[in-house]
Amino acid sequence: MACDSTEWTWTQQLKKGGPYTVRTAFNISVLMNGSNKPNTMPKDSYSTKFFATRDIKKDEEILTDYKIYPTKYDKVGM
Repeated sequence: MACDSTEWTWTQQLKKGGPYTVRTAFNISVLMNGSNKPNTMPKDSYSTKFFATRDIKKDEEILTDYKIYPTKYDKVGM
């Protein structure tokens, strides 16, 4: 028997001027694809909660724009 886990990780500041931290999602957000025409977005670049930007139709793909989370790779050791 095996146990599988889908996860998505990223770096994010949780408050303006705060340190960059590694965030991990073990929930539905790992199933969102990136798009420049998203139907879900967080309130701001410090939020980890997503909200619909319009009504989402049944069977429609859930999309977000990950560019809202700017990453300064030199600040996270990359």
